[in-house]
Amino acid sequence: MRVLVVGAGGLIGRALCRAAPPPGLDVVGVGREECDVTDADARRRVLGAVRPDVVIFAAAFTDVDGAARAPASEAVNVAAPAAWAAEVETWLLSSNFVFDGSGPHAPDAEPRPTSVYADQKVRAEAAVRRAGGHVVRVGWVFGPGGRTFASTVAERLRAGGTVRAIHDVLVQPTHADDVAAALLALPRGVTHLAGAGETSWYGFASAVRARVGAGRVEPVRMAELGLGPRPRDARLGPALLAPWWSRLPGGGEAA
Repeated sequence: MRVLVVGAGGLIGRALCRAAPPPGLDVVGVGREECDVTDADARRRVLGAVRPDVVIFAAAFTDVDGAARAPASEAVNVAAPAAWAAEVETWLLSSNFVFDGSGPHAPDAEPRPTSVYADQKVRAEAAVRRAGGHVVRVGWVFGPGGRTFASTVAERLRAGGTVRAIHDVLVQPTHADDVAAALLALPRGVTHLAGAGETSWYGFASAVRARVGAGRVEPVRMAELGLGPRPRDARLGPALLAPWWSRLPGGGEAA
């Protein structure tokens, strides 16, 4: 079976392409330079060249606050996955941001989006599911090559910098390689892929600081950062992937 990873240049897309696939699976990735996911001609060209049996749609406009200001976000986050799912069985990489309220949230819980970005994800999920596709929700992912908070904290601390980290929100840091391995099993329906164990970003950064032996970590409240709407509690359940402390960056690896 041939799996086409759309968005292969992103954090999870890279992890999918470097993972050892299960027997019988052939993984092919295309990035932004090779395919504009919003371009119908580019989509048909790639599908014709690769001839995939399934698509993992990992491309996204991930600037949560910027999505409300950028018209392109609607095309990338909603129209594009719907169009790909209409052509081939598709697994959509979605976000824990579709939830609010009290978590952990089960896969069959009703989404409650609090931002334009989250609403886009909810509508994309619905469109992909209507086309016969599947949804995999993730959150707080880190790993090699990523530019997320958790992916970059070790290098910032090694350089002697000060890291301001949120201390009043629970998170489930999850390594991209663990997400990729579980995603390549092609789970059907709606699935949550989250690391076991909870902490705050302050707790995570402090643990990295102890491992690195350099830099400084300062606690900060979410409200102090001037961010747009964020879920109060976006934890996912069940959280069955490796716990964050077993994947802690700072020992010389990229993340």
